[in-house]
Amino acid sequence: MTRSRVQYIATWIALAVLLSGSVMLLVLSWNGLFPGPPAAALMILTWLLVAASGIFLFMLAVKKAQRLYIDEARRLEQERSETEKRLQAKKRRSGDQQQMDFTAMARKLVRRIPDEASLEEAGKMLIQYLARDLEIMSGIFYLKKKQQFEAISTYAVVNPEEPYSFREGEGLSGQAAKNGQVMMLTRLPEAHLEVCSGLGKAKPAYLALVPFVRKNRTVALLEFSGFRYAPHDIETLCRILARDLMQKLSPEKS
Repeated sequence: MTRSRVQYIATWIALAVLLSGSVMLLVLSWNGLFPGPPAAALMILTWLLVAASGIFLFMLAVKKAQRLYIDEARRLEQERSETEKRLQAKKRRSGDQQQMDFTAMARKLVRRIPDEASLEEAGKMLIQYLARDLEIMSGIFYLKKKQQFEAISTYAVVNPEEPYSFREGEGLSGQAAKNGQVMMLTRLPEAHLEVCSGLGKAKPAYLALVPFVRKNRTVALLEFSGFRYAPHDIETLCRILARDLMQKLSPEKS
């Protein structure tokens, strides 16, 4: 039995007892068994009825207040739950929109490359576009010539005059070229692609290694670092960029 049910029954029992006592008191007074005039008995009866009514109304008010409190608590809990659901849905939509934005950005970068451009020309333009649109900290575009990859375009590297080259399997860049898969590193070696500027030295938050593959062979590699945007979003952009750019450029233009 619920608590409210017990209170309801107890209220009616108390009211019945008080009314029964009042009636008995009045009967005894009229039969001369209760000392004093009948007016005194009626006054006592009136006060008892008033008290009983007050108790009854008080119990009803308590019950009503309790019900209102429970309803208000349920309403607030429901509103809080709905608010949390809306926030979670908004975060999911925001994440989806951000993913769509990076996908669109990658395709926009590819569209900027002229159809008649060679892979070397495309790499030089790509470095400049990434510096402007993604605000990368530094970048190098390598093109495979004979048995090694040579840097043909750089951006904000420590020693721009130093010749950068590697073979497949050598270092991080060589491993990315050998595997033919995009590599996104967030734990970088101490001196890898450290950027120098008038403000001093800065270490990037991520390093992206993007191989460009044609007929299962890596023919070029883009290496850049930055601190803006989440690494997994940059990785999504790089995968789409490498795939769509190689589909756009024909083998004769490399």
